[in-house]
Amino acid sequence: MGFVEAARAVVCAVALAAVCAGGTQSAGGSRLHGEGPPVDDWQAAPRLEKGHTPSSDLVGLWQGILWADGYLPRTSVTCSYDATTVAATRVWQSNHRLSADGVVGPATYGTASRRLAVVPPWTVYHGDRFDLPLRRNRDGVYEVWDVGRFRELRLDAVTLAQCRR
Repeated sequence: MGFVEAARAVVCAVALAAVCAGGTQSAGGSRLHGEGPPVDDWQAAPRLEKGHTPSSDLVGLWQGILWADGYLPRTSVTCSYDATTVAATRVWQSNHRLSADGVVGPATYGTASRRLAVVPPWTVYHGDRFDLPLRRNRDGVYEVWDVGRFRELRLDAVTLAQCRR
């Protein structure tokens, strides 16, 4: 699969967005924001854990990472932190020598963010199976490719077409 096809597949299936340089929430607290190189990207992102995490594009981002690494099928990118996502997260964590608790927090985000690379004009998560393209807009807000266009990643809502089916 070529890069463009992978990008389309990912973004349609994704909600992958990053948070750069110890990313923070932007004004209004509803988007992921970052600046500088994407080394510490997801360290400050909200924790994801079953029963405590509302559906959001951020969850879709994590599911997109699991998909890119081969732990979830594209159809499981739903933006809901469900039992399937928790199970896949535990396996991912175990395979990356982390505590396999199913909670996505600083250690898990930190391990994943080590696979981010700047490939202008995008930031790319280099998965085991697929690359997942992202970008930051002029305000530093992360965007993901979603059905033919880039869309800002939301922390408090589900806006990605893949998740609204």
